[in-house]
Amino acid sequence: MILEISTHGSYLKRKHDVFVITNSEIKTEIPAEKVESIIITANASISTHAIQLCIEKEIQLVIAEWSGRPIGRFWVSTPGKSTEIRRMQYANMNSDTGLEISKEIVGLKLKRQRRLLSELKNNRPTTIPYLESAIQSIGDIITKFNNKALLDKPTLLGLEGSCATQYFKAISACLPKKWRFEQRSQNPALDEFNSVLNYTYSLGYSTVEKIIILSGLDPNAGFYHADSYGKPTLSFDLIELSRPSMDRTVISLFTKKKAKDDWFEINDVSKKLGIYLSKDARRAIISDFSEKNKKAIERDSWNFCRHMIEKISENTK
Repeated sequence: MILEISTHGSYLKRKHDVFVITNSEIKTEIPAEKVESIIITANASISTHAIQLCIEKEIQLVIAEWSGRPIGRFWVSTPGKSTEIRRMQYANMNSDTGLEISKEIVGLKLKRQRRLLSELKNNRPTTIPYLESAIQSIGDIITKFNNKALLDKPTLLGLEGSCATQYFKAISACLPKKWRFEQRSQNPALDEFNSVLNYTYSLGYSTVEKIIILSGLDPNAGFYHADSYGKPTLSFDLIELSRPSMDRTVISLFTKKKAKDDWFEINDVSKKLGIYLSKDARRAIISDFSEKNKKAIERDSWNFCRHMIEKISENTK
């Protein structure tokens, strides 16, 4: 299990081989053998004896900001399980196994994008042309995908990019007219929808990176995205799996009229200074993300990390 200590004032200590969590009058005891990893946020604290128990049992211990973004971790000073996992990860970054993992990531993302567009279609009383054509096009690419045993990275990137253009065009067509956008924009966002989407993705990145670290993998060594010094490229890989679910959450903010005009601080778009979010907007987005996405992303990322470890272990035997 992943043990997350985030309640303000919580304290994690050790009693023999048991973790004890105290908060006000409440005390919870959890045997160390049931714990795979622990994350402590800035609102909580931990004893040195509890840290020592983590080291003895090779339990990943991560310290995070209140938002959940990892800022550091403890590890055993002698070679152990995490060392071996990362050694295998580095060895497989440019192998056929790494390419297989990349193909799985892109394939799952495309299927989830198509499923989301199909849901949008079924929930609308009238036909939206862009929506119909995007569903068909992504379906065609998925078929091509399944017919080829192993695609190279440039081909994967090309297929993903082709789908993305049509996907976001279809999403825009489903929004109320005042919130529609021309294209995907990131740094900075040039419209309200992309501004909310970028912020939601940033919350997803923190969640995914935390799980990667807890699994023992290196977040800076990806299989699909190009290796870049100091960049969490494996986090970039894994976030792809969860983008469609976050897209769904953001779409609902606009279609259900939760997004308000005063959420947005509009700079001179013609000079590409972008659109920024107010504090109220960020607060509302965090609330929706925590309610609808956080746990699912943690579960999905944890399962895929285990899957990746199994694949690279098999290839390294």
